[in-house]
Order: sequence, then C-alpha cells, then structure tokens
Amino acid sequence: MTNRRILAALIICHLLVCWLVTAGKAQTPAATANSYLDRGNAFAGKGEWERAIADFDLAIAFDQNFARAYYNRAVARYRQGSLSQALDDFDRAIQLDIRFKEAYVDRSGVRYLLGDLDGAISDSNRAIELNPRLAAAWNNRGLARVLKGDHAGALADFDRSVKLDPRHAETYNNRGVARLHLRDLEGAIGDQTRAVKLKPDFAEAYSDRGAARQLIGEQDGALADYNRALALAPRFAEVWFNRGTLWKARGDLGRAEADFTRVIELKPGQADAYAQRGLVRLLQGRDSEARQDFDRCLALDGRLKQSLERHIEEAKRHLGGRAQIP
Repeated sequence: MTNRRILAALIICHLLVCWLVTAGKAQTPAATANSYLDRGNAFAGKGEWERAIADFDLAIAFDQNFARAYYNRAVARYRQGSLSQALDDFDRAIQLDIRFKEAYVDRSGVRYLLGDLDGAISDSNRAIELNPRLAAAWNNRGLARVLKGDHAGALADFDRSVKLDPRHAETYNNRGVARLHLRDLEGAIGDQTRAVKLKPDFAEAYSDRGAARQLIGEQDGALADYNRALALAPRFAEVWFNRGTLWKARGDLGRAEADFTRVIELKPGQADAYAQRGLVRLLQGRDSEARQDFDRCLALDGRLKQSLERHIEEAKRHLGGRAQIP
C-alpha cells in the first residue's frame, strides 16, 4: 500500500535562437518575420510568454513556413503549460524541417508529459540519430523507459546523458530513480546526493533520496530529507505521504495521521492516502473512522481492494484481533 512515489525531471532544450536582421534595408516578409522572432525571443528571455507568443504569431503570419517560429512558440506554450498547443507547434516545425533535432527532443518531452511513451521514445530515437551527443534526448528516452518498466534500459540512457552533460541535476535524480527500481539503493542515494549538490533547492531530489533512505532503513536521514523537501515545497503531496509512512513505521500514529490528512487536503483523489489514514485510525482503535476512509479509498480506486484487505488483516494481527473492520 505504501506509495513511495519517485519523481522524474524532464529536460526541454528550449533553444530560443535569435535571428538578427540588418537595419536600414527594406524588409521582405521573411525579414519582417525574423524581426518579430527576434523581439519574441527577447520577451521569452524575460519570461514574458504572452508577449513572446504574440510576436511569434506575427512571425508566422509573415512567413507561414518559418519552422523556427513554430518551434519557439511551442517552447513558450510549453512554458505556459499549454501542452497540446505546444505539441501542435512542434509537429508543424518538424513537418517544415524534418532534421530539426531540438524539436524532436522537445516534442519527446511533451509526449512524455501527455502519456505518449512510445511517441516520446520514437522522437528521442530520431533526435539521437540526428545527433548522438544530445544529452536531453538520452534523458527523455530514459524517462519514458522508466514508466514502461525498462529500468535497465533507462539506466543506460541516463548514464549516457550524464557523460555527455554532467551539469544537469535532473539527470542524476532520474538515474537515481532507475537505480532505486533496480534495488541499487546506495547508488540511488549517491545520484540524488549529487543532484542536490548541483541544485540545493531541488525538492524532488530530497524527496527521492528520502524514499531511498527509508527503504534502506536510514529513518533519520529519510526524515531530514522529507523535512527539507517540504520546507522547499510545502504543497508537495507525495512528500507528506512518504513522511506519513515513516511516522507510521515508527509508531508515531498521530503525526502519521496528520501527514495523510494533509495529502488528502492537497490531493483529494489520492486513494492510497485514505487507505493509509484508515489503517492509522484502525491501529488507534477508531474503527468507524477507519471504515469511512477505507470506503472512500475503494470508491476512488477499486483496484486497491485486495491490497487494502491484506493490510487490514495485518493491522488486525497487530491489534490481537480486536478490530471490528470486516
């Protein structure tokens, strides 16, 4: 039932390239498009995504075959969280330039986020074919392989990405995730430690290192990592969940219940948070409240029924058979 969720980080190239236009000459439509692209890039550099997109729109209006403008608009839309629109723009950029390697890399990232793992792997493969030294392409393929269960393949991809560019904290953390799945807990902790050295405010890496430390039995270290992650990202529901499992393992049921309640406040649809809170309440002898949590858990995800029943039986044995939960 315990869900020590491990987070992975995506790398997007977002190479907003400026195109310089010679001043003082009458501008053709293509030159005007370049001018708007240049100004849009300046806005993008300041994080002014709406204004950047407006200029990329104008660039495209003057030159509808301007692959770079579609690509830059895709990156800006990705930054805004408009993944479907970003995907459309990456598609168009690639249609116009079938060797646009950065567009393949970044489209792989968007496809990963949209759950199209095969598409993410296909795009990463194409980017690697065009340029085997693109660290981001190896990273993104590794992420998709993790979710497909190919952890050994993912590890090999992250190894290659780190060798090509050892500066990305995200890649070390991703490799730590693959190592954790392969039960190389010490290796996972080493990678996540490297990640937080490169990026001291990397909440996900602290959370993931905490999960690895918890699995290896380093409860104090795990607790310190969870606390650090929550200090950096107080609304990080997965860390509250993981810390709740740690309190529960230590027998600190009050703190465990509080953490699982916080998960439910942040993510009301997380079924296993209700299951864990119900188990904590059951262990406290609060059978009626536990039953309510178990009912809510199964209403959200009936697939947890068998696992929940097993954990309830374990709790009953711990209580010496006193619980009344069926």
